Amino acid sequence: MSEQQLTEVLDKQAISDVIMTYARAIDRLDEAMLRSVFHLDSQHAHGFVGPSSDPSLPSRPGAPQDFVAYAFDVLNTHTRTHHQLGNIFIEIEGDNAYAETYFTAYHRMRALGDPMAADNAYDTEMDFLVGGRYLDRFQKRQGTWKISHRTGLTDWMRTESPSTQGFADIPAELAGHRGDQDLVYRRRDVFK
Repeated sequence: MSEQQLTEVLDKQAISDVIMTYARAIDRLDEAMLRSVFHLDSQHAHGFVGPSSDPSLPSRPGAPQDFVAYAFDVLNTHTRTHHQLGNIFIEIEGDNAYAETYFTAYHRMRALGDPMAADNAYDTEMDFLVGGRYLDRFQKRQGTWKISHRTGLTDWMRTESPSTQGFADIPAELAGHRGDQDLVYRRRDVFK
């Protein structure tokens, strides 16, 4: 393998790691992690059009000024989410790269009456599923790949009645959680 081929393999892996970090950050509601995948001047067009991550902008609930604040507003109207990544195609062009990533996302919507429910909530919790693709432009700056532009495309979506048969029987320590209560944040202590 030539040095150029090895560099391309390593760059593609670094870009894939950023894409996977995005999914983890979204599902764990980890704001610092989510902000880490975007260059400060990154732009977004996925539910929100504007800056991807600019923590200096004065966001507040219901008035997001960047995608990260918007995403947290939306995600908090759900009790859990799960983003599954599929095909990842990456084209490297020097310090720029273009990626197309297939995703399937599951969201458990809060019901009417829940103070954190969305305006479009139903009488009961509902499962909202969406499949699509992230089209990203990455830039390598100071040796680090991050997203400089993301456009999210929706290929399909559906809302259906929830089914959680058996979920209540899972021990709490084996169920996924948002934030630092999730096992992934304690794995080094648990897996000794």
